[in-house]
Amino acid sequence: MLFRLFATTKRKLNLDKNEDDRLLKRLALKLYKWFAILPTLLLTTILIGSCIVVMSVVKLPASGSQRLASFWAKINARVCLIKLEIAGLKHFQDNQSYIVVANHLSLIDIYILYGFLGRSLKWVMKKELRLVPFLGQACVAMGNIFVDRKNTEFDLKALREAKRNMTKGDCVIFFPEGTRSRDGSLGSFKKGAFRMAKDLEIPIIPITLHDTHHVLATDSIDWKPGKVRMEIHLPIKVNSDTDPNQLAFETREIIRKSLVRKTEADEA
Repeated sequence: MLFRLFATTKRKLNLDKNEDDRLLKRLALKLYKWFAILPTLLLTTILIGSCIVVMSVVKLPASGSQRLASFWAKINARVCLIKLEIAGLKHFQDNQSYIVVANHLSLIDIYILYGFLGRSLKWVMKKELRLVPFLGQACVAMGNIFVDRKNTEFDLKALREAKRNMTKGDCVIFFPEGTRSRDGSLGSFKKGAFRMAKDLEIPIIPITLHDTHHVLATDSIDWKPGKVRMEIHLPIKVNSDTDPNQLAFETREIIRKSLVRKTEADEA
């Protein structure tokens, strides 16, 4: 049934641009959202989340959980009719750990990063997500890092624990703005990612996510199909003498300039 609805929706997206067709298109998208996207998200989260928890309990290798999580992200991205363009994937080197820093525009960002980076990932996420049924338990089982944004001491404790649990090739993902942008602009960066990079002396990889808020805006379920872009920038070397404040500024500038270039290109 989902595949028939998927095919029907794709046909509706190609209708001529008269008023009747626009109304029909909006109706088709609304039906698709409620009867394809949301059920798929619910079912895959329950099934795959449960599998990841069981795999953790029986001590199966973490790589299996990572593959399941990537599959979860890819299938939901596909059902959301996201057309993804990726640039710079070659900047990742095998068996090298990175601190991955990305801007945050939409919940769709999680699908893009989890599904298409092809890396062993640990997320830094707000502690409230631990309470989300199935999703929270799966994130705990995979060793993701939960922080309390109101409690600095708790943050430092969580990051120290994460450093102990990292293995060669693991990447830790931060959204340093701390929350999703409401208007597409880039917020200020918190310093946790950059302190951790300095402590571990591992490089930062900045990633710019473009247009994901056009697919699903913050604080909304008004989904629209669309094209998004993930731009992976050159790694920034980090050592014990690196200034975290300067590192945060440099990383933010790379992402900010990428967003500006994309805006200027769209307007040209």
